[in-house]
Amino acid sequence: MNSKSCVIIGNGTLLIGCSEVLLSRGHQINAVVSHDAQIRDWAQAQGIKVLAKVEHLAETTTFDWLFSIANLQLLPEATLKLPSEGAVNFHDGPLPRHAGLNAPNWALIDGETRYGISWHLLERGVDEGDILAQNLFDLS
Repeated sequence: MNSKSCVIIGNGTLLIGCSEVLLSRGHQINAVVSHDAQIRDWAQAQGIKVLAKVEHLAETTTFDWLFSIANLQLLPEATLKLPSEGAVNFHDGPLPRHAGLNAPNWALIDGETRYGISWHLLERGVDEGDILAQNLFDLS
């Protein structure tokens, strides 16, 4: 396997779960950017650099991939250019139908019978990048 280096940005325990999968597969996490105390504690316990602001990423080492997981802030274009291979976002909805915030709520309001999650490339706009992976499932 070809090990990659990455930076993770976001909040919530989903970030920790995804990060643990990356680490278990031999990838390196150079830094975590989060204001969530639980994530910051987890990262420090793993020996991962913790940054308070996205703007501090330019000061870190180079890295291959940036992952935005449970992150509600728009990332500056300069930040999206930092990783050598790309920037990816986790979205808690099936794109492009349910882009933006509160996608699960809108799906319920719309009476959807299928739902899903998406991983997509980050672009300047919200949830606009190419979809890399998507998992759809039935709702009952």
